[in-house]
Amino acid sequence: MESSVAPKSKKIKLQNGEEIPFLPEDFIVEEILPRLPVKSLLRFRCVARSWCSLIESQRFMKIHLRYSIENASLALHRIIFNSIDGLKQCSLPSLFNDPFTNSITCNVDLGINFQRPMESVYLVGSCNGLVCILLDRRRFVLWNPTTRMLKNLPPFDNKMRHGSITKYGFGFDELNDDYRVFGLLSVFCVSGAYFPIRKVYSLRANSWKVVEGKDASPFDEKGFHVSGKLHWNIRYAQKCGIASFDLNTMVCGVVELPFFTELSHKLGVGVLKGCLSVHYYHRKTHVDIWLMKEYGVRDSWEKVVTVPYYHDPRENPLPTPFAIGPNGEVLLHNGDTFIIYNPKSNVFRLPQIIEHARFLNLDNYIESLAPVVPYAGLYKPSE
Repeated sequence: MESSVAPKSKKIKLQNGEEIPFLPEDFIVEEILPRLPVKSLLRFRCVARSWCSLIESQRFMKIHLRYSIENASLALHRIIFNSIDGLKQCSLPSLFNDPFTNSITCNVDLGINFQRPMESVYLVGSCNGLVCILLDRRRFVLWNPTTRMLKNLPPFDNKMRHGSITKYGFGFDELNDDYRVFGLLSVFCVSGAYFPIRKVYSLRANSWKVVEGKDASPFDEKGFHVSGKLHWNIRYAQKCGIASFDLNTMVCGVVELPFFTELSHKLGVGVLKGCLSVHYYHRKTHVDIWLMKEYGVRDSWEKVVTVPYYHDPRENPLPTPFAIGPNGEVLLHNGDTFIIYNPKSNVFRLPQIIEHARFLNLDNYIESLAPVVPYAGLYKPSE
């Protein structure tokens, strides 16, 4: 289903004698459909059985996902966040291009109380259009916000009443074509003793597996997925680093940082433009954003932009880089405020999201057909 040259123009004649252009069905199916939005594709399943079979096939889903990811305009990229009003989402391109962006309440019933969302809902991560959510620090769900498919994962452990899940991550094991969830359960005994239980969930096996290893409590809660591995910022003895966890081999590792001249300030970890990123904060002056252009190669770290300090007395003075737009602008979030920095003009602006309460955590996802079951072809008709 690779790109090909458009077929020579043909025409068909209508009953009134008018001639209209005609495209062969195979060209429509292989060259046009993969470029369409997911909601249109779900409707087009009713056109013919062959279209339905194609759209629900695993091969087509992967081709459509590839087109969506390679779309430089970020047209199918969206932001999801939770607040006391529930889960909401908005368009990522709109934040870059428009002064005001509409937010839409997500139509999903998670069975939790959004009046205390800080305690109830944690956006673990997104991958290929699927969003993983941790509820009440005890149970996980996988959800495709575009198709509205939802899957409750099996219970993490029978010792849940004695602890809570304190560290987590979500990603894709490409070698096994499998989505996986990492969770670390912190168990507190009556005696006051503490011990961690680490497990990885496999969507293909629909089960959890215990992962042996030493405790590394100084790392952040949320792991960021790049190249089949999860990554956390770790802090120890006034120093920083990046811990990794391979979702295929279940082995922990360390990613080497860029060659900083100094490392005495705060360091953040994330994913920007599909690359592992680090954000080196120089207190009240600026933040340097580095991308690892070739994963695993230390020499491929590149400082892509320096964002000056933006003073907002209402919020944290250290905004978090969230996305880089098609023209190089940087989207940052600070509390529930979005900030866009244009490095060419050295100008900040503040896009506004309409009708949203203060959001507590957020992530971004891409619209896709990815199912929350191991195999394709199990979609239900849209309501």
